[in-house]
Amino acid sequence: MKAGLSPTAMPQVHEGHVAIRHGVIAYAAPESEVLQKATDALYLPNLEKLLSRLSHVKISSPATAESSAFLMPHEDAPKLVGIAPCLGPEAIMTPCHWQVGMNEVILLKPEELALSDAESRQVLSAMQPYFEEDGLQLVYESPLVWRVTGNLIDGLPLASIERVSGKSIQTWMPNLQQAKTLQRLQSEMQMLLYQHPVNDERSLKGRWTVNSFWMHRALDQLYPKSSDVSVALDLREAALSTDPTLWQKSWQQIDNSLALSLCQALELNQSVSLTLCSEDSLRHYSLQPDSWRQKLQRVFKPVSLSRELRTLSNGVASS
Repeated sequence: MKAGLSPTAMPQVHEGHVAIRHGVIAYAAPESEVLQKATDALYLPNLEKLLSRLSHVKISSPATAESSAFLMPHEDAPKLVGIAPCLGPEAIMTPCHWQVGMNEVILLKPEELALSDAESRQVLSAMQPYFEEDGLQLVYESPLVWRVTGNLIDGLPLASIERVSGKSIQTWMPNLQQAKTLQRLQSEMQMLLYQHPVNDERSLKGRWTVNSFWMHRALDQLYPKSSDVSVALDLREAALSTDPTLWQKSWQQIDNSLALSLCQALELNQSVSLTLCSEDSLRHYSLQPDSWRQKLQRVFKPVSLSRELRTLSNGVASS
């Protein structure tokens, strides 16, 4: 699977083969009223079937930048089914702009740079020798995605770039001793790039300069061997653009793929779970023995996807 800032799924769903037992749906509950109204009009029979069979499990929403809270909820969700993220020697480096203020430094959303292929390659070429001196190998993949490998980052918790974008970086900087080298490299890159030709030209055009980088991990690096878990990012583009037509289309895609696979696994009496994620919290559902009260509730008050998503968007982690 290619790593990037665009929607992907992990792993792939193969026709005719039920490989997925645990599904995670990212960006499922945006705050946009437009998308909430569009959700009310959805017809998603497979997801409705799943929610009618699964029970909500009480959990806590990520609240602080400690341990795996560095990750987005959908990146951290596999731990709910016993799969811990792998903090190995591989990561992604994204060139970015740090906006320095009086009391804080804000990481501008990388997409706002509109960095071209040629610009990104030139900046990478200038930075590579410095990283190689510290045992880090950089490989170009796309303007905002450079693959990084090295022992220096092995075991180092790295905050998701989407967790940090548009916010102060201070909360999300790793404070372990091995992170000191990264912080030194960030300072060196700020000096190196200050008068780089790419930035000189961008400044003349009134565009944001590339003055730093952020290191994070892609899903295939966090969970390289997870064969029965799928993280669906289909909703990301629609959630960020608040496009109701794309939002409904993306939900239909999820219902016809991930949700269908989970329903097939249910029919085979396999252990199945579903996690719905917003950008700040999540709600996890799994097979649980129902009490008589829950059974009655399912009959007289069937589970509604739109109601569950509204609960999630309001930041309620348990019911």
